[in-house]
Amino acid sequence: MSDNNELFRDITDKPPFFRNTKFWASVLLLVVGLALVFLFYKTVIQDTMSDEEVAASIQVVWHDSIWVDKKVRPDEATIVPSFTFKIKNTGGRPLQYVGFNCIFIFEESGENLTDGYVEAIKTPLPPGEVSDEIFVKGFYGYRATSKPAFIKNMANWRAVKVKIYAKTKNSGQVLLGSFPIQKKIEGIKVVYEGQEQES
Repeated sequence: MSDNNELFRDITDKPPFFRNTKFWASVLLLVVGLALVFLFYKTVIQDTMSDEEVAASIQVVWHDSIWVDKKVRPDEATIVPSFTFKIKNTGGRPLQYVGFNCIFIFEESGENLTDGYVEAIKTPLPPGEVSDEIFVKGFYGYRATSKPAFIKNMANWRAVKVKIYAKTKNSGQVLLGSFPIQKKIEGIKVVYEGQEQES
């Protein structure tokens, strides 16, 4: 009879919780869940910048502009507007992978001439630091028989300016400002009106 009691006691005794596979499966599930929550916070929530924060974090501190060659056909010259600039991180967090959309428009009418896009700031730009030069050029511009022919017709050029928009991977596009595009052509030095030379 006592042997029977021993037999029943062995069957009904539960092993310690740390030997139970359900316990370890639950622990593993909890750890994976916490890791996913941390990863989501790190990559989505923490890296997300509002449009207002992007606007407050990016300041154009230097810029230059010039019309550059766009090789299309050998029997004509095509020039497109370009804009080179540097930004300063005026925010509280590093900036990285910022896209800049440049819309080149005619000053008087506001009509679009062309646009250009570049993704810059590949390595993090710490707060207070200034970026390297960022270069953007348009897709369309003016055509003529030669580059000097543009200078002869410069009086007929319509004034152009560029609107710069910035976008981080999680923000919308934010207007940084608008800047005039100079009537300068790469490779042409104007000596005096009606005269020019290749530089």
